[in-house]
Amino acid sequence: MKVDLTADSRSIFFRCVEDCSEPIMISDKTGRLQYVNPAWERTYGYTKAEAIGDTPRLLRSHYQSDEFYKKMWSKILNPEIEMWKGEVVNRAKDGKFVPVLLTITPYKEASETVGYMAIAVDLTERRSMERQILRQDRLASIGMLASSLAHEIGNPLGVIRGRAEIIMNSLKSGLTNTTEASVQGLDTIIGQIDRISRLIESLLKISRVPQEIRLAQVPLALMAGEVATLLGENLRRKGIQLDNRLQSSQVSVMADSHHLQQILLNLMINSVHAIEEERKRSGRTDDHVIRLDVEEGDSEHTTLVIEDTGCGLTPEVKQRMFEPFFTTKTPGQGTGLGLAIVQRLVEEMQGCIRVESRGPGLGSRMLIQLRSSSPTSPASGVTKP
Repeated sequence: MKVDLTADSRSIFFRCVEDCSEPIMISDKTGRLQYVNPAWERTYGYTKAEAIGDTPRLLRSHYQSDEFYKKMWSKILNPEIEMWKGEVVNRAKDGKFVPVLLTITPYKEASETVGYMAIAVDLTERRSMERQILRQDRLASIGMLASSLAHEIGNPLGVIRGRAEIIMNSLKSGLTNTTEASVQGLDTIIGQIDRISRLIESLLKISRVPQEIRLAQVPLALMAGEVATLLGENLRRKGIQLDNRLQSSQVSVMADSHHLQQILLNLMINSVHAIEEERKRSGRTDDHVIRLDVEEGDSEHTTLVIEDTGCGLTPEVKQRMFEPFFTTKTPGQGTGLGLAIVQRLVEEMQGCIRVESRGPGLGSRMLIQLRSSSPTSPASGVTKP
């Protein structure tokens, strides 16, 4: 049956857009808003009267850079593509950040573009669920570290108790060198207490889940050192060497420190599992290595490298490893969400992640590219540059 676009049918299409539950906005060719639907008003808090005549820049947030929008519009204005679809974080009238899956397409009259339509899917609930999964994933990581940390903290506590007993006995016996021995003992006690404090501080940092991402310059040496402190005893007990080449690095990246901690922790724990699997497969008992390093790219990006000598990856696993719920671990040992969460965290920091492996038994490399320079200007909203 042929559809005749009469006045009635055009009214039907208008009602579909007007009553759509997803936010829709339409601009002219210059970027001035001509229409927003009620769902758009509800999502962002602006009235239709406030929006019409303005530009989508009123939704701008700091999450996207000018370069992000230049790439977006290069696709929309490309005659062979003429659309863009991706995730952005907009800002509502009350200051609340709204993550959305956005689709932008031109609309035409007589084959000529006269404006642009943007349809958004609110991802707020999805992000809330991801934060819950992230917290569960962090708690699982902390549970795995608990025994190692108990041992790591138990050693300095034993030293503290021993030194305290020496000082007490010296004071009771009235030895002539009591003062000097006491000072030395107290220095040792203070040093061990500081060591415990650093461990607890690192544990608290890794357990926090931020409500929103905050990008700032983060020194890679400091971040890698904190994660190495948490995993150090566990690696030693398993006979795995940590080659931390970041400890002398002067490189900083634009990142959210909580996100970057979680990424490093997840990937290093995965490397531990991969090494244990390789030992089972090959029967090798010699030491294995996890290497942390950095590859400097162009002037604006830095690549963080986590490399291991573990079981490596088949082409099939390599292709699917970032899929949610895909896992090669035995039931009960993994949810299949760890790497999907890592990929999400990297993307939220405007970075990208990829994996390299020459095949089974040949180890793997995770490469995370992040911005290494501060943004030069505030991010734009959803509009033409």
